[in-house]
Amino acid sequence: MSRLLRVRRSLLLTGAFVLFLAVLPATGAAAVPPAQSTGGWTMPRLTVEGQAITDVDGRAVLLRGANFNKLAEYAQNDPPLPTVVPMDGTEFARMARLGFNVVRLNLSWSALEPAPGAFDQAYVDRIRDAVQRAKEHGIYTVLDMHQDAWGPAVGTPDGVACPPGMQPGFGWDGAPAWATLTDGWTTCTIGDLRESAPAVARAFQNFYDNVNGIQDHLVATWARLAAEFKNEPAVAGYDLLNEPNPGLRGPVAAADQLGRFYQRAIGAIRAAEQGGFEHLVFFEPSAIWSGIGVDALPPPQYLTDPLLVFSPHLYAESILLSSDFPTIDQGFELAMAAADVYGAPMWTGEWGWWGDPAVEAAQVDRFVDDLDRYRTGGAWWSWVQACGDPHAVRDGNTEKPQGNLNAIDCPSGAPLGLVEDFARPLSRAYPRAAPGLTEVEDGGFAGTGAGLVEAWYPGAERPRLTTTNVDGVDLARIDGGWRLTGEATGDYSVATQAG
Repeated sequence: MSRLLRVRRSLLLTGAFVLFLAVLPATGAAAVPPAQSTGGWTMPRLTVEGQAITDVDGRAVLLRGANFNKLAEYAQNDPPLPTVVPMDGTEFARMARLGFNVVRLNLSWSALEPAPGAFDQAYVDRIRDAVQRAKEHGIYTVLDMHQDAWGPAVGTPDGVACPPGMQPGFGWDGAPAWATLTDGWTTCTIGDLRESAPAVARAFQNFYDNVNGIQDHLVATWARLAAEFKNEPAVAGYDLLNEPNPGLRGPVAAADQLGRFYQRAIGAIRAAEQGGFEHLVFFEPSAIWSGIGVDALPPPQYLTDPLLVFSPHLYAESILLSSDFPTIDQGFELAMAAADVYGAPMWTGEWGWWGDPAVEAAQVDRFVDDLDRYRTGGAWWSWVQACGDPHAVRDGNTEKPQGNLNAIDCPSGAPLGLVEDFARPLSRAYPRAAPGLTEVEDGGFAGTGAGLVEAWYPGAERPRLTTTNVDGVDLARIDGGWRLTGEATGDYSVATQAG
């Protein structure tokens, strides 16, 4: 069967599954804040120029880093182990040692609005603390309204028997219990696929239909959160909703209702930012993209804001249902073609591997090659995973070491250190910010324009570089590597020398 036929078959099966479940703003001008020097790196506020993320100095900015779930509120599944690893104050310094300049900070609606109309200021203070700690090390923050399988309340209670062919579902993260309207549909899953629980689809559909004003609540919560950070340039922007489920509609109708929610949320955010400045808005296709590598897109008519970033999760050759399509390269091609529909940059909010690091490091290298080729970035999933994380409980791994980028022993939770085979490709050299960037490859880069160039080079050994039309080149030794700065003029380039 051809790859194209396989993809068509996957789309048809996805649509059939969704149908199966069914039968079961105004903006104001604001002063531009000055660039801030943090951790030795400049951190102007970010914007969009053409289909590139740039800063207000006109430089292309490549955002590369990791997801960080230590502020997420997960369901406490059996056994009663911690669902997240507590913050210890060292995380962002360790990220900086890898050359990271962004963290996708996973937040929970259930923690932000624990009761209807409430807004937990103590939780906001924890968010603000994380943003500040990251900023001190030159790391931008993407505020991500994270959810998996709707929320913690969509788990199968102990003692409940599932229908034949189904398995008990776990509670995950996202919406508060009071906003979880399942209409009594079963929380059991098919094949342990969390998104297959009819209760998840029903809860999402009630959200899209704004039953009991549930969608109004999340829109208002986004507005209140944006108002808190409207003057903060270290906040790169807002990821509106992680991997949204299509609910009970077919692909086209599901994409339309998702687009309408995005339009409402963006309008509320822009109104809340008046008196400050507008941030980037990251928007995702549905969770289907994360499962098969392509999906129906929210219509562009709903997504006309000039600061949008298309943000699919690229798991080709990792966790996609098909093992041979798309490949890593094809996954990027599909994502870039979708970004073209909106005339927006593409930035992948999640990507990663979880098998044998010694083997899979080669795939990670290939993925980073494509990040370079398309002059973009993304956030690895994830920085660290706790022993009681729903992923670990579901997979029966609560007494086995948890990997990701920083391994821990389970069930003790004792740190086991950085997973070096993944850390090496993730910490590869790249230009963090450069004017008119046209090429990135093997630690070298080129562009056309004038302005400050900043680049990261890992390791203790001083990199050997050749530059053209870059004045005042300075290589400063920093923790974990080297910081290159210089003033580019005209057609410029920076190349690495072997040996």
